[in-house]
Amino acid sequence: MGEQLIAEPRHVTVIGAGVVGVAAALTLQRDGHRVTVIDRLAPGQATSFGNAGGMAVTEMQPASVPGTIWKVPGWLADPEGPLAIRPAYLPRLVPWLWRFWRAGTWEKVTALADAQAALNDRARADWQPLLAAAKLTDQLKVNGALALYRDDSGYRADALSWQLRRERGVEIHSVGPDEIRQLEPDIGPGFARGVLMPDWGHVLDPERIVAGMAAHFTGDGGEIIRAEVTGLVTEAGEFERGWVRALQTTLGERSVDWLVICAGAWSHKIAAWLGDTVPLESERGYHVTLPAAPVALRRMVIVGEDHFVMTPMSMGLRIAGTVEMGGLDGAPNMARARVLLGKARRVLPALAGVAAAQGKTEWSGHRPALPDTIPVISAAPGFANVFYGFGHGHLGLTQAAVTGRILADLLGAGETGIDVSAYRVERF
Repeated sequence: MGEQLIAEPRHVTVIGAGVVGVAAALTLQRDGHRVTVIDRLAPGQATSFGNAGGMAVTEMQPASVPGTIWKVPGWLADPEGPLAIRPAYLPRLVPWLWRFWRAGTWEKVTALADAQAALNDRARADWQPLLAAAKLTDQLKVNGALALYRDDSGYRADALSWQLRRERGVEIHSVGPDEIRQLEPDIGPGFARGVLMPDWGHVLDPERIVAGMAAHFTGDGGEIIRAEVTGLVTEAGEFERGWVRALQTTLGERSVDWLVICAGAWSHKIAAWLGDTVPLESERGYHVTLPAAPVALRRMVIVGEDHFVMTPMSMGLRIAGTVEMGGLDGAPNMARARVLLGKARRVLPALAGVAAAQGKTEWSGHRPALPDTIPVISAAPGFANVFYGFGHGHLGLTQAAVTGRILADLLGAGETGIDVSAYRVERF
């Protein structure tokens, strides 16, 4: 168990066995609480299974900035573009898109970047004790990330993103074509500029991170239940705030003392049962993993104009990216994954051969996206024993541990160390 113990340990139920939920559960357990995790899938088998693996502590730009919305038509018209919206889903998506556009004003971008940076600045420090406890420290490689641009116009298109990083103290090094090849010899020609971010890291296997933490959690007495939560049993409480008394699940009713909701892209459904309307949408992402790729990238590589990433992992080279918005219920369009492989072949000439795709796997999963990009880390306003931790978008792995730490502090009525008002659910 962790060294930090509280005077009154509680029984905490965490809904969600992804990276955020398991990190929160392990943090709560180390604080002395008795913790139960419940999910219909095994730990790390949903979105956390297939993420790009980036410990992206330098990423703080909101997805919506001035001018972003006007790029959307061009992206949608390009079959290889970074964004796809399923036409049948568009009417349901319009309110989210409106909020997305309004979040991208000059007045809001700086505040949102500050809120994201506050989480990222603590990310690795809060990850360290969890990885050490689960004997997973060797799974995190802090060796930077390299962003690539084919010409200066592509770099200039991201000028605001780089400005926001510099203003918040992120170390950035601009490199030319010769330095790109020295850093990553397998990168092909055609890139005029690169940007090296030394503070970035990546994990060797996202699934192993979650499964390893879950194994340590259960080894220390934690409980993991495979069941779907289908409803909540609530009752009136004191001071006009309610109380969640039990969960209704596919295995029957289970009593609740304290409840933490970390259910990723499904979290808004549970929040709605508690009276909180949260504009959470699924950004479906795709990846291709090549176990026999004849390349040896040294770090995560981000291809700026093409909006995808390549990560060297223990199971092979993972190529990930794209955003598809079509809700939680539609079947994946795996052609989006194959587009990623085609893009990667234009960056890594050694992938041009047929052998590069031998044994490849394709995957799709749901990122939980809020229109202002920053997550909800908050007490539920209408219920005294409920807390939220969801909506991390592309930064779930990066911000999982700091989210768990903040949730544990909120539940324990302790000092969070940062101003958490920006992450409150009431902002919607």
